[in-house]
Amino acid sequence: MPNKIGSNVVAPFERVKDVNVIMTILHPQPLVGLGNLLLVNKVDKPATLKTTTATPAVAPANAVTGAGTSGDTTPKDAQDNKDKTQGSNTTGDRAFSNELSNDDRMNGLLKRKVDTATGAVYREYKNLDAVAVDYPENSPVWFKANSYFAQSNHSDRIAILDYVDGKLLDTLKDFWYYNWTFMAFVDNTINDDVILASNICESNQDHFLVLQSNDLAQFTQFYGQNYTIGLKHDLSEAMDTALVGAVATKTVGSCTWKFKELEGITPEDLTTQERAGIENSHCIAYIQVDGRNETAEGFSMSGEYIDLLHGEIWVKVNVGNELQRLLQENDKVPYDATGISMVSARINYVLDLAWKQGIIQTNDDTSKGMYEVTTTPRSAQSRDDLSKRHYGGASFTYHASSAIHSLTIYGTVNSDTIMQ
Repeated sequence: MPNKIGSNVVAPFERVKDVNVIMTILHPQPLVGLGNLLLVNKVDKPATLKTTTATPAVAPANAVTGAGTSGDTTPKDAQDNKDKTQGSNTTGDRAFSNELSNDDRMNGLLKRKVDTATGAVYREYKNLDAVAVDYPENSPVWFKANSYFAQSNHSDRIAILDYVDGKLLDTLKDFWYYNWTFMAFVDNTINDDVILASNICESNQDHFLVLQSNDLAQFTQFYGQNYTIGLKHDLSEAMDTALVGAVATKTVGSCTWKFKELEGITPEDLTTQERAGIENSHCIAYIQVDGRNETAEGFSMSGEYIDLLHGEIWVKVNVGNELQRLLQENDKVPYDATGISMVSARINYVLDLAWKQGIIQTNDDTSKGMYEVTTTPRSAQSRDDLSKRHYGGASFTYHASSAIHSLTIYGTVNSDTIMQ
């Protein structure tokens, strides 16, 4: 059906001609992957759902007056005009609509969702200018977003989640499966909320928390956490969001997180002992080696490498998605050898992609991916599973790909000098 404004539909005009050329414009698809970033921002006042449609009053960032100072983390569109106390994040009518207005879209807001149960509001913005409409320039939220968008591999969006005290667990639960995989707190203070978020990531094993502190002792309590990444760097620069923007959206399996150059981040001048202390704590520093800036390592707080864990998440998500499509796209997946073979084929398909992306190791003898898919026949399933039409007989294993992070080279020099 032709596009329309209002209720009048206008069909295209006909022409006396034997050839009709129909053009289709293809636009870039939104990045729905495993590299998008969520900024977690604590506010004092819960959000509510706006029940009536009001005339949008959002102006471009440089036209908004009376917004908070750099310490104000409350979005400007949630403040009224009665009280513009500097630094306050408690004033204003925090009522939002889940429907985007034309002004919202023109200003770069991609999505907004209010959770009335927790008072949280989740938003996605397409660029830094869009963020500045709701969060003042040089505010803590803008500061983190600025560092993210300064990187060459940033996504086409950034998500920001406002939450209130005591509601972090329920808030993250509600927005856990939205379009993000890495999260960073706007406030770098290591507190109970940060510890809770780390444990949530560890429990679910499908999202990362990126922390930054200049005090190495702050990371001790996170030692051993697979899905928490610790960065030792001065807080005057947002290395946490810079790292995500520089690496996370690259094809999973194609790169390690070591050796990466971050725009706008100053390398630390470390002694060999200082660097060893940071890396023994499983933290990542930003240093200069042979005149080039780089991330000094690429592991999480457990010592496991981020690219390996990221690849594991990719396999888990894509195997699940592919099998879900199998069930949805077929009128019936029979509970017999044919249906089980269909399940096996989809798993093999995903693992083959994972191998081609560099997630799975190549077997030197066969030049194929080192993975195996195993299925058991219908006769091996329990009566209970057969009764419930549940199949649990598929499994797979793979050998994760690795990367070279250091080298030792042995050289021999043949000399003509006769030693006495």
